Amino acid sequence: MKKKTFLAAAVAALGIATAVPYITAAQDQPQAQGERVRPGGRGPGGPGFHGRGGRMGGPFAFREVMRDLTDAQREQVKAIHERHAERIRPLAERAHAARQAVDTAVMSGNTGNLQTLSIEVGNAETELTFAQAQVQSEVFNVLTAEQKQKIVERRKAMADRRSEIIKQRQNRTQ
Repeated sequence: MKKKTFLAAAVAALGIATAVPYITAAQDQPQAQGERVRPGGRGPGGPGFHGRGGRMGGPFAFREVMRDLTDAQREQVKAIHERHAERIRPLAERAHAARQAVDTAVMSGNTGNLQTLSIEVGNAETELTFAQAQVQSEVFNVLTAEQKQKIVERRKAMADRRSEIIKQRQNRTQ
């Protein structure tokens, strides 16, 4: 049960972490005339791409490769994110609103519809994750074979480290 709870929390955290850059990118877009435009959201790959790499296989797995992008690759990645920002922003906002609705229900004690609210969180997160995976796929196709291999190696090293940490925790509890 603890593993399932942890996995659900990890998926939710990943959804939040991956949604924030798109929301900030959307905030960079000019609003209706007279509204103030918020600065920020411009990382190495342009709006919505902060070079953190959480969307490419775990935290920091992509950071090293992002430093090695050519100017042409950076422009391609920026264009990909800009092209998808209008589609992803409402999905990120929907997922955020769904999570807030669950939090509000829990905090208010109105837990009668928690299952329905939780299902909405899952549906919203699923749609957002799918859209982000499509963006990841396009970005991944911009990379050279060497850059892709670097990401694969980093992900394997991180998985090995995760396994080692789990083994250490299990040994402490025995």
